[in-house]
Amino acid sequence: MIKIHKLTTGYSSKGTSKEVTRALDFSIESGTLVGVLGSNGIGKSTLLKTIAGFEKPLSGIVQIDEKLVHGMSPMDRAQCLSIVLTERKLSGDLLGIEVIRLGRQPYTNWMGSQSQEDDQRVTEVLTQLNIEQLAEQTIRTMSDGEIQKILLGRALAQDTAVILLDEPSSHLDLCNKALLFQQIKQAVKENQKTILFTSHDLNTAIQICDKILLLLEDRWAYGTPDELIKKGVFQSVFPKETVGFDPLQKQFRICI
Repeated sequence: MIKIHKLTTGYSSKGTSKEVTRALDFSIESGTLVGVLGSNGIGKSTLLKTIAGFEKPLSGIVQIDEKLVHGMSPMDRAQCLSIVLTERKLSGDLLGIEVIRLGRQPYTNWMGSQSQEDDQRVTEVLTQLNIEQLAEQTIRTMSDGEIQKILLGRALAQDTAVILLDEPSSHLDLCNKALLFQQIKQAVKENQKTILFTSHDLNTAIQICDKILLLLEDRWAYGTPDELIKKGVFQSVFPKETVGFDPLQKQFRICI
């Protein structure tokens, strides 16, 4: 379980701080797919980085299975949660399988050789994501969408209870986006993973998520898609004259 208590995220510099999200307070049960939604610049990526322990909160706490994330060592965090960010720092010479194998490093003390169990997990991920053909291909020869799948494979190979994904469907066409989210839902359902992902595709998130965290300028809301629709919070995401929300169809529509 993830517990977020009175969490305010943001940035501190030279004695001043800038709040991005304020006083978030909710819990996420194991085996839940959560979409983190909101407009550009609202703080979705910053929140993921804070949950992952990469950024310090301005106030509040993040707990995973009653352990404080910001009190963990990097090794302990790596065995507890995995994260895929939009900023990619990969050598173009790495093979796809080498990137996925990086997910096993927390269990080999970062420098040790991989075991048969590690190799088996990597093979399972390649099969699960249907990316066996990318295993011996270098990163520089892959499309953005293929790299995205490899990075998801690394997170799944890490085999943590919590997985954080920043815009996982970016660079994917509609068919591959659907396949990706099918695989993410499968990981949640079959392996009881807790997965949080940010997205600009609000309609897809409403369709597939168990819970949604909606970040707005002056407030936030957390609940099932139906609960948030009933509360009417989706109508506040965009200017009404530009994009409207149809509660009956459960989707956003461009106003033309």
